[in-house]
Amino acid sequence: MKNHSRKISPLNSGLLVLAIAAVGVGVATAASGNIWQSPSGLDVGTPAAGAHPMTGAEVKVDRFDNVEKAAGEIAGLVDESTEKTYFTIQVTDAELADRCDARVGAGQLRPTRTKFLILDVKASLASSVSEKVGGKTGDLYMPLVAEAFSITTGSGEVRKNLTSETAWGCLDDSALLPAVVNPGQSVRGKVVLDVADVSGKVAYDPEGNGGWSWPYAG
Repeated sequence: MKNHSRKISPLNSGLLVLAIAAVGVGVATAASGNIWQSPSGLDVGTPAAGAHPMTGAEVKVDRFDNVEKAAGEIAGLVDESTEKTYFTIQVTDAELADRCDARVGAGQLRPTRTKFLILDVKASLASSVSEKVGGKTGDLYMPLVAEAFSITTGSGEVRKNLTSETAWGCLDDSALLPAVVNPGQSVRGKVVLDVADVSGKVAYDPEGNGGWSWPYAG
């Protein structure tokens, strides 16, 4: 989710401008390959590991280019010049569980690894995003599937393959987060990951080249 001129700028809203190539937004637009280069309106701000210009609080970016967020804190893409929000994502809760209710039938399922990590996620994508990135509104989206998330362990290892047959079989469809968020939508639901590590950071980073991370612990 970055390009070579990646910058961030914290705002009063608590959102961060990321000069990035946002996976899903613009996938079908005029950019080369899978990634669009973020418009110039998003390519402004302070260096990535700088300080909040108003509070002086440190802005931390890990070695995987994920902006580190506090538990429950909102992350997203805004236009710094207008403070227009285009995309937000928030891991409001991260619960470790030994089992889950099966999507089909009355039984319960157990993780393939150590625990299920059940995320409660909110996400929104502005209906006006096509005005910023070009392309047709119907071609734009941000992915919210389990594969869009990874974890970093306490020792600094990244775990990306967090899916399993049992994790996929957890919870009723009505409780789960949709696979994508489309322009004009605000969605909320759960994402079930199958993890071996009971503490660390969970990242939303669909392309594996920079996003946002939130802590979780047992």
